[in-house]
Amino acid sequence: MGKFKHLVFGGTFDLFHLGHKTLLNKALDLSDNILLGITSDEYVRNFKNNGIQDFNTRKKYVEEYLESSGTEAKVEIVSIDNPYEPYLTVSADYDVILVTPHTRETAMEINDVRRQNNLTELEIVISPLVEAEDGGIISSTRIRNGEIDRNGRLYVSPTWINKKLVLPESLRMEFQNPWGEIYKDIPQDLEPEKTIVVGDHTSFEFNKHRVGQFVSIIDFKIRREKRYTDVSELGFNKEEVLKVKNPPGTITWELFEAIKQAILKKGKKTIVIDGEEDLAVLPVLLLSPLGFTVYYGQPNSGMVKVVVGEDVKEKAHNIASQFVLE
Repeated sequence: MGKFKHLVFGGTFDLFHLGHKTLLNKALDLSDNILLGITSDEYVRNFKNNGIQDFNTRKKYVEEYLESSGTEAKVEIVSIDNPYEPYLTVSADYDVILVTPHTRETAMEINDVRRQNNLTELEIVISPLVEAEDGGIISSTRIRNGEIDRNGRLYVSPTWINKKLVLPESLRMEFQNPWGEIYKDIPQDLEPEKTIVVGDHTSFEFNKHRVGQFVSIIDFKIRREKRYTDVSELGFNKEEVLKVKNPPGTITWELFEAIKQAILKKGKKTIVIDGEEDLAVLPVLLLSPLGFTVYYGQPNSGMVKVVVGEDVKEKAHNIASQFVLE
């Protein structure tokens, strides 16, 4: 049995991750009577960034986690529209509030209002934030940005830094089979600012149709034969050009860095590879935020469309982890 009679805490619980699990476990250690406030869809629309999962989805993941440990009866979940709902400032039922270092100040503000209402202050318990593999904090933002998975593991392994990943013969078939749906024509509903194109022919087609894709990766070759000498021949105009070396059958750290820079910086970019871009789709998938779309050519078939999701990033990480490091 926990030491407190009635604990209260809240959060958005978007992209339910290890940090959320740790916070819930801390609450369950402290009390057997818990009120959990999850921010409503209206709250998210007014105070949070777009792209956050809807309330029912966020609530469902919390409920499933509680059910997995048989603790669902200890937690009442409510929807909240602001950081300190009225019941926190007018009710005497609660004796403790659980917060993170980021929300401690809100708890202090709640206690200020409780004092004005002649209520006992809530004891404030701080649950530390959970660190990811790189020592940074696990957060929904970092997951959505494509940096880490929900357990805090980096999609781009620290062991690859300043190394060259060499494709083993056993993995060649992974790159011959399409990673997504094949299209003959460029889809009409794409979002240029979230679109990355890999390959000279595909880039040429996108430029011909004036798509305005965010990032393009080329090597001036078609099926490994030199075809171009300048970006203008592929229809590029004023895009920023980044030049990198990447020998055939490899993924260099220089390529990782160029793709990362291209994604993080504003404005359209073209990465020109001295070598080959055949494997570039792998670091693109590892570095792209969730919701981005990657297009690349499939010989004699058309172009492959890959929507970047957590499943795709997991697959890319597993394959890249089997490369030989040099």
